[in-house]
Amino acid sequence: MQSLYIDKIDLNFWRELCTKEGKLRSYKKGEYFLHRGETTKCVWGFIKHGYFKYSVIDSEGNIHITGFSFCDTPIGDYSSLVMNTPVAADIIAAKDSEVYVCNRNIVDELFEKEPKLHSAISDGFFIQAYDSFLNMYRLSAKEHYIHLLRCCPDILQNITLKELASYLQITPTYLSRIRKEITFGEK
Repeated sequence: MQSLYIDKIDLNFWRELCTKEGKLRSYKKGEYFLHRGETTKCVWGFIKHGYFKYSVIDSEGNIHITGFSFCDTPIGDYSSLVMNTPVAADIIAAKDSEVYVCNRNIVDELFEKEPKLHSAISDGFFIQAYDSFLNMYRLSAKEHYIHLLRCCPDILQNITLKELASYLQITPTYLSRIRKEITFGEK
């Protein structure tokens, strides 16, 4: 299963780095991979099994799901990794999961030795983020929903409809209408 906009990132590089240099760690559903605001030595990994949701809290205290990382993709806060800043979003296991977790120093040393590699990886993440941003406007909520279900068919068994609606930036009522339309062909 691929993350929604992961095609611009070299998965083989991250898989090899994390499986070789990282340690396999298990996360129970609801357990945090990273907490928003923390600074940590372990901010990067590669998901062997399961998937995670990214969330932020707005100024009114509402939780918003901003993304997902699926099996066989990188996980972490790339901005925190390269800028050595606090983590920007909570990253929480959406189901029982296993991750090869890397220490920040491993990635820092690699980027220091290979600046062109660092630049290429940064470009990949920038393109991914830019495509994600543009797709918020290019794709309808229904198209986002269908794409998400293709990427992760069992997602509805692991997150609530409220969380899914938050990710799609629609109300739960509108999500119900989309689901009804897809299921029964009604408009």
